[in-house]
Amino acid sequence: MEKNNPKNNLNEELNVLFEKLAAGRERGLKNIEELRQRIVTRLDDEIARLYAKKDFIAETWARRNELRLQKISFLKKLIANGLWTNLRFLVSMPFIYMMIVPAVFLHLALEIYHQVCFRIYRIPRVNPWEYFIFDRQLLPYLNWFEKFNCFYCSYFNCLISYTKEVGARTERYWCPIKHSRKMKGRHSEYDRFIDYSDGEAFRKKWEDLRRFDQG
Repeated sequence: MEKNNPKNNLNEELNVLFEKLAAGRERGLKNIEELRQRIVTRLDDEIARLYAKKDFIAETWARRNELRLQKISFLKKLIANGLWTNLRFLVSMPFIYMMIVPAVFLHLALEIYHQVCFRIYRIPRVNPWEYFIFDRQLLPYLNWFEKFNCFYCSYFNCLISYTKEVGARTERYWCPIKHSRKMKGRHSEYDRFIDYSDGEAFRKKWEDLRRFDQG
């Protein structure tokens, strides 16, 4: 008798309707995300094309005398900062510059892993010259201390970007599944990953995702 109960039938119909709505919502969100990614990729390509046409270093060199007028010497800046600001800098300096130790260790360990494991699994190796860029020391308006700090910051942030790309290709090979929630700062391979709950697609597409020559 319970099987023919109108209330049970209504619940079943509602469950089916909710499932269809949920599936439609997921498809819609996926289509929107794919469109967003295409727009972002197109914008990135256009920005890269414009940057490639513009020789910033040559322009800076041509304006070097003008830009030197904007430089403030280390001593003048030290005096202008005031006692409290200089004291804060002095206290924080050991914590800032000692970070070079774990950074160098990470870099060495990462490079060993990168060169060994990527060759074994035939994962295309990451070109470090695309990530490690040191050009701020050429800016005439920076004093020697500012140039040093810019170099230091560049190394750390370039290393993080380089590490992220190595990790991205590793994750694509071993676990190309999206997370259940939207994640900030997604890496270059993430949008190729398979949806969180799509086990069927995961089994079908995993091997294809391991073939980096297919894009």
